[in-house]
Amino acid sequence: MLFHDRDEAGELLADVLLNLRAERPVVLGIPAGGVVVARHVADRLGAPLGAVTTLGDEPFAATEPGRAASGRTVVVVDDGIRSGATMLAALDAVATAGPRRLLAAAPVAPQRLSLGRHAADLYAVARPAPFAHVRRWYTDFPDVDDDEVRAALADSAQFWAYAGATSL
Repeated sequence: MLFHDRDEAGELLADVLLNLRAERPVVLGIPAGGVVVARHVADRLGAPLGAVTTLGDEPFAATEPGRAASGRTVVVVDDGIRSGATMLAALDAVATAGPRRLLAAAPVAPQRLSLGRHAADLYAVARPAPFAHVRRWYTDFPDVDDDEVRAALADSAQFWAYAGATSL
């Protein structure tokens, strides 16, 4: 399966996640590309959008991250999962806030990837085997800069950001 770009991938991933709308989840994107995908998911689910980031106070600082995720369903979104290391780090960081249910989501992830105790479920549009680099599954996969991430967060219907570790 090929996605034209992150916008199309986000719309298709949102279709997969529509059953979560009733849970009123919080959606967190992993910068940079995951935030672009997550914006579409958050908008379709009517959910607040934020970012899980290692940038501390720049540029996605949270004002009260624990309260926003505590006791809620939280969906952590990336533009693709290859090894799972970044997603696992993000899930670990978000887990400290005490969500009721923690989920991982990406347009594409390896068929044999397991997140074990880190997430209740992994949602994906495509789970190919064999898996190649995430870039292979997109026609248009440019780098995403901080300004694009800020714009995606600002364009969301609801905004909330979470500062936490996402990479190893």
